[in-house]
Amino acid sequence: MKNLITNEQVISLAFGDGEYISPSTVLDSDIAAAADRYILPVVGAELYQEMLSGSQKGLLNDFVAPALAMAVRTMIQPALNVRTGQGGLHIPSSARSDTSIKTTTLALQKSLCRRRQVLLRRLSNHLRNHPSEFPSYKANEDAMQKCRIDGGYVQMF
Repeated sequence: MKNLITNEQVISLAFGDGEYISPSTVLDSDIAAAADRYILPVVGAELYQEMLSGSQKGLLNDFVAPALAMAVRTMIQPALNVRTGQGGLHIPSSARSDTSIKTTTLALQKSLCRRRQVLLRRLSNHLRNHPSEFPSYKANEDAMQKCRIDGGYVQMF
């Protein structure tokens, strides 16, 4: 399966210092799913294929890779918060920590999703503001140019 970025790039772009996880934790299917869900609706099928074939390296490295890496992280983070094994699901907790763990987990996920949205908006705006550099990009098909969610309100353009 060919992807726009590698699992090592996901780790380096979406995880900070001290947040080590093994690159093997990020599956190729995770990257493909995140690209289909978050990148393809912004860039469109034609520009996506151009990047897969190796062109548009600057766009890929500067705008798409950070957004895609964060999209992958937001998709896999809930699974990273718990562990599964032969005995089933293991959720780290103690008698008094249940509420604080839930609150912290939700706050982390919300923060990661905000970062993902900002990176996607940055990608979309760059494409819209530089149409001559990306002739295969169609702003009227870009989901980020049609819809925005602010404070829980969905705005359609």
